[in-house]
Amino acid sequence: MFRSFAKSFVGLEQLVRSKSLVDLDSVHNVLVLECIIPLGHCVHMTPVFEVIKRARPDLRVSVATWGIGTQVLRYSPYVDDLLQTPPPMKDFFGAVLSVRRQLRTLGLKPDCCLTGTADQRTKAGLFATFACSGWRAGLTLLPALYERPLKHDPGISLIENNLRLTSLIGIAPCSVEPRVFYSKEDAAVARTLLEPARNAGRPVLIAVTQNSGGLPTAWHDDRWAATLSYAHRELGYDIFYAGTSADGPAVAELMKMSGGIGTSLTGKTSVNQLAALIALSDMVITLTTGTMHVARAVRTPMLVLNIAWEKPLEWMPSDRPEVRRLQGPFLETIPPDYRVDEISVEWATSELADMTSLFPHDPAACESRLSAGLSDVDHLRS
Repeated sequence: MFRSFAKSFVGLEQLVRSKSLVDLDSVHNVLVLECIIPLGHCVHMTPVFEVIKRARPDLRVSVATWGIGTQVLRYSPYVDDLLQTPPPMKDFFGAVLSVRRQLRTLGLKPDCCLTGTADQRTKAGLFATFACSGWRAGLTLLPALYERPLKHDPGISLIENNLRLTSLIGIAPCSVEPRVFYSKEDAAVARTLLEPARNAGRPVLIAVTQNSGGLPTAWHDDRWAATLSYAHRELGYDIFYAGTSADGPAVAELMKMSGGIGTSLTGKTSVNQLAALIALSDMVITLTTGTMHVARAVRTPMLVLNIAWEKPLEWMPSDRPEVRRLQGPFLETIPPDYRVDEISVEWATSELADMTSLFPHDPAACESRLSAGLSDVDHLRS
């Protein structure tokens, strides 16, 4: 329905007015829309804001988003305005009115509106059209809606695709890793969660054992139990399980299988507190799920159990020694009841032992990571 409406709207727009003028020299305020907000996509948009603000500190960057998108950017020093909206895919006109109202309150009239890889949907393009009077640019499935459209390039990563947005406003893209920031209060919460359950002098391993449910990325429970038991007994880690409150029952069962090893922190953190928690930890072992991207953003050493049918180019860093990926032979299709079958306990424990020798327990490194993500900015309080 929205695609048909979009085509009709494009025809009408061309009749009643010419395309908005694209004048890169007059760009002073950019509105970025994040409508579709899986955690990984939100994290992978953060380099765009850093590149823009480092190149053009004078350029005002406003971001309209909701839910997890708001959490990821709440403390970002590379965003000037964080506009909270209803979910645009569910409440389209409510989100449009919300953005326009907030822009009026701030006295802003964005010169252009950008959308990234997650928001290539026609509905997101229409949202840009109705929410912002400036010219439109970015990745889209309906180029006629945009003055400066981009087509997704499958030969480069999602971050690289997003960074192409900067060239649309006259800023040369450069390689930047994602960042997730947090407050001093978030860091204090992370310490409070860790300290009572850890043993002094022992390294901390964060285990992300449950997937988001959207894709078959899970591993076998008995393999998790054996691997985490080895990490605790042989490598000396205190184990903490991260996840949502919905992951709690599955994690509790897994802890029973592991002989009661570990502490569940499922449902106890916001995205920002989770980032601080991971920064304070020594190692992460994770499925390819949202928390993996948060771990990447705070630079904690990480072992990733990657699904066989996903190309690493899309999501994974290629030159980060502290990120190691386990993945079997590439599969074109997903087998029935797939559970990362090709990764064995022996493989996972061997790689984890090697990573531990390369990145041994180092309290100073943990504190350094924590400090790097601290921010005095709070867009929800300002």
